[in-house]
Amino acid sequence: MPRPSQPILSRELICRTALNLLDRTGRFTVPEVAQKLGVSVSSLYHHVAGRSEIVEGIRGLLAGRFAAIDDDMSWERGVTAWARSYRATFAAHPAAIPALVAQAVTDPNARRQYESLAGLLTRSGFGADSVVLAITLLDNLCLGAALDAAAPSVIWAGSPDGGSPLQAALDGTELGDERAERGFELGLSLILRGLADLLADPPAGPRDAPTVAG
Repeated sequence: MPRPSQPILSRELICRTALNLLDRTGRFTVPEVAQKLGVSVSSLYHHVAGRSEIVEGIRGLLAGRFAAIDDDMSWERGVTAWARSYRATFAAHPAAIPALVAQAVTDPNARRQYESLAGLLTRSGFGADSVVLAITLLDNLCLGAALDAAAPSVIWAGSPDGGSPLQAALDGTELGDERAERGFELGLSLILRGLADLLADPPAGPRDAPTVAG
């Protein structure tokens, strides 16, 4: 029996094709994905509801590459491994970031990653506010650092101002190509320190805030 002339269409194949288009061109549309696969747009809609579902499928593909969090991990070790793998994954696909941050996380694979991190923090004693703040901080750090990893090692143009503090720092630094990596690691270490403070002294929520006598 002859093999089919093209791969069997599936949600995963559609999402991988869209990710490849993002990597190459910085954008994708549903018709472009269909054209790349050699099928009609209507054929895609048998597998995905539209562009937003493809974006979520891309999120799931990338989240599946994050480091696994084991039940016996310390929260510091788990957060560190998770964040480093998160940043490395998105640094390889920076063009996907604008599409992903424009919509809520609904993909089951991505949700499982966040659930795993939230579970680790909760088991370690972090309260609800602290868990949400921690995940927010890590999202901000990892996505920003992923974009920075794709930037030039020197991202500030030279200044003719001889008294420029920034230019003096740029002239004196020996960071070179390590700037982005070391910047990320510094940010991660500061977040870990901040999370330790949150664990020791959780933030007061609106219900806990002291009332002021009138």
